[in-house]
Amino acid sequence: MNLSDLVGVPYKIHGREETGLDCFGLIYLIAQRKGTPIVDPVYKGFDPALATLAENIGLVKVDSLTEGCVLEIEKDKRLHLGFSLDQEQMIHCTHDKGVIIENIVNYNVKGYYKFNGCN
Repeated sequence: MNLSDLVGVPYKIHGREETGLDCFGLIYLIAQRKGTPIVDPVYKGFDPALATLAENIGLVKVDSLTEGCVLEIEKDKRLHLGFSLDQEQMIHCTHDKGVIIENIVNYNVKGYYKFNGCN
């Protein structure tokens, strides 16, 4: 799946479209593009762990990193999400740079998830 058109989209709190995204908005948009929509929890007030939300929003926990995984990342003691493009790189959205591609090893990944219904 080519997601290069999303690189450079600016950060926008609760952003859910190509004009502005937050980290969950990026995952939400990718799920739509894959034809496996997920529920938008607007996660204000939720426990800062994807494991507590996963089943309710349409994600399934998997044991290891594969291409197309949603990555649960702890960043500044808060939940952050990325999407693996392969075994080394992910696409994610940061406050200061918007949507970017970076090496996964630069982050502390806490869990791996797939969109429900995907292989």
